[in-house]
Amino acid sequence: MKTPNPHPKPPLAAAAAAFDSETLLRESGLRVTRAAQTVLELLRHTSQPLTHEEMAAAYTTATGEAPDRVTIYRVLDRLVEAGLCDRRVGADRVNRFARHVEAASGNTFECDQCHKVLALPSDPELPKVMGRLGKALRKQGIDTRHTALTLHGTCGDCAR
Repeated sequence: MKTPNPHPKPPLAAAAAAFDSETLLRESGLRVTRAAQTVLELLRHTSQPLTHEEMAAAYTTATGEAPDRVTIYRVLDRLVEAGLCDRRVGADRVNRFARHVEAASGNTFECDQCHKVLALPSDPELPKVMGRLGKALRKQGIDTRHTALTLHGTCGDCAR
């Protein structure tokens, strides 16, 4: 006889058959908890980065239960460390969290008003420019492990 799962998947899990939060968490070396799955799935389904407050509100809406605020902070920190989500600090100095944006170039655009993050289109000249910047930094004794470009401005939706 099969025993019931003490940690059922959050309601959003059914909406994304191709997105398996449990597998993604396991493959990233993270514990699979209801909170982690819910936060990951909320990030997956939102079009804008969320503050901690917004994440807590979305969690409550999705599950019908108010989350432990410290747990949400810890889950977000672990997801950032695992590369599953990105933490961005806006001009207002507020942390916002979004699913990790995979761009072929690794470069992104962030709207300064709504904080939406989009992958930049690929440009054959950009790797050359980034290479020259890396070389100039190495001459100054700076070793870069990873380079990425984030352009800031106003997205088309906010410009209207």
